[in-house]
Formats: sequence, structure tokens, C-alpha cells
Amino acid sequence: MLEHLPLGKLAEALAAGGPGPAAGSTAAATTALAAGLAGKVARGAARTDPAALDLAHELDGLRANALTLADDDVAAFSGFLAARKAPGGAAAATEAIVQVPMDVLAAACRVTEIAAALAEHGPDALTGDAVTAALLAAAAAESASALVGANIADTGEVAGGLDGWGDPRVEDAEERAGEARRLAERAAF
Repeated sequence: MLEHLPLGKLAEALAAGGPGPAAGSTAAATTALAAGLAGKVARGAARTDPAALDLAHELDGLRANALTLADDDVAAFSGFLAARKAPGGAAAATEAIVQVPMDVLAAACRVTEIAAALAEHGPDALTGDAVTAALLAAAAAESASALVGANIADTGEVAGGLDGWGDPRVEDAEERAGEARRLAERAAF
């Protein structure tokens, strides 16, 4: 499980050959780091605004979910690679390699939204942390969005269909990632 690896070991695992962990796991882990950093800001904000504690708890859940998604990405892609070798077996495995980055995208967008709000309304002493969390989460959202398109294209190739770029999930993912980027940029600048 990736969540139990020290950061140095995770970086080594990413650098190693083989199917995973890779980009999807990295986007999920980055989302978890951003959620942790934003959680720190929310807890700091809770000293003067008790409602911010609810945000801290939500961020804790998003962090845990993102760590699970990092492992889910490895499993989904490994399953896809194995199924692709079996005649007719790819159809069952293709949806997971699209759904996992969609789930990472959703988590990253929510972390960006919270972190950007904390950058604007949170404690001044923690603004840099909130901005960093927003920028990291937005980058993870953009990465996950790109993976949605790439993975849909991969599943289309396996199924003998089009390249997947006409799939409405690609446009939805791009729009959501773009909004995350705009929120993070507004928080930073």
C-alpha cells in the first residue's frame, strides 16, 4: 500500500519500471499532500472560526480517499494490462482506468476549492500554505484530467473503437480541471 511508504520509497517506486505506481498514483498522492496541507490551514483557521474545523475534517476524508485512490490506480492499471492480453477480457477492466482518475479529479477539485477559500479567508500566517495546497491540488486535477482522456483513448484502442476523444467525460474533466486551475491562480495572484 502506497500510503504506508515513506516519501523516499514512494519516489523510488515511481522511478522504477513496470506498470505502477505511475501518473495516476502521483496525482492521487499529490491530492493527499494538498489536502493535508489545507487541513493544517483549516485547523489554524478554526482557532477564530470554529466552522473551519468542519473543513479540516472534510480535508482529512479527502486525504484518506486520495491515498486509497493511489493504490486503486495501480490495481486498475495492472488489471487493465492483464485483461488486455486475454481475448475479450479488456471490456471489464477498462472502466476502472477511467473511473479512478475521474475520482482523483473530483477529490483534487474539492481540495482546490477549499484551499483557495482558505487562502482568501484563512489566517494570514498560513496563506502560503493555503496557496501551495491550492496549486498542488489544481496540478493534480489537471493531471487526472489528462489521464481521463489518455485512458479513454487506450480503452477505445482495445475495444477497436475511436480514439475516445469524443467521449463527454473528457470535456467534463477538462472543464473541471480548468476551474480548479482558475481558483488556484486567483488564490496565488
